[in-house]
Amino acid sequence: MAGGFVKSTHIDGKVFIVTGGAAGVGAGTVRALLTGNARHVAFLDVAEREGSALELELINKFGALRAKFIKCDVSNDEQLTAAYEQVLDKYRRLDGVINNAAVLNSDEKSFQRMIEVNFTATVNSTMKALDIMATDKGGHGGVIVNISSLLALSLSSHLPVYAATKTAVLQYSTAMGGEEYYSKSQVRVLTVCLGPTDTAILHRSNLENFNKDSSQLTSRVPVRQRVESAVNGIIDVINRAESGATWIIENDKPAYNFTENIAEAFQILSKR
Repeated sequence: MAGGFVKSTHIDGKVFIVTGGAAGVGAGTVRALLTGNARHVAFLDVAEREGSALELELINKFGALRAKFIKCDVSNDEQLTAAYEQVLDKYRRLDGVINNAAVLNSDEKSFQRMIEVNFTATVNSTMKALDIMATDKGGHGGVIVNISSLLALSLSSHLPVYAATKTAVLQYSTAMGGEEYYSKSQVRVLTVCLGPTDTAILHRSNLENFNKDSSQLTSRVPVRQRVESAVNGIIDVINRAESGATWIIENDKPAYNFTENIAEAFQILSKR
């Protein structure tokens, strides 16, 4: 794709789906896409109260046809399929998907939920998006942004299942964004690794789920960037990144391209 920040090419007049879009980074991304003149943004979430409130806010600001909340558990294939069909039936096209939905829980009994939401649903949503957007399947091309984490880039005993799901998202997205797929689909598949961000997933009530002394976890994530910084970075990546790229957004700094480092790391790992 051409370099540079070209909002009109990638957002203006386009139709997007954002998963986990009722609050936090997801909600901020929905607002930013609409501010960038997206034609329509459908946002999926299980949080009905927050989603309905955001929908009302967006309708009042942008108009009735610009935003739509769809209550959806992305780990439920029937619900996710229905959400995609609802958008396609209404707008007859899809141009971008931001797979942001994630859960974080240290309860060993809840590990399956993390895998289902963080990784399996990301794969499922990506495949549904490609079936619609890929030019070799009759689509117009587009972009898929899969949200990973800095935990995917470090070996640590900290939150092993969550980190593993985010590592899987990184490797899957890198592969799906490769030239072999992009040359046929004209759909860019991108990975964004977020540093700790000031959302509900890191609030004290959640931290206490991970350690009896929640300060232990707090000390491991000393810098929490603002949601606005994460959102601005995601929009920047949508406008600038090449397919298969991995970008990092951390510490309230601009997004930066980490693709070459990922490629080098895998070259080292693949040596026999």
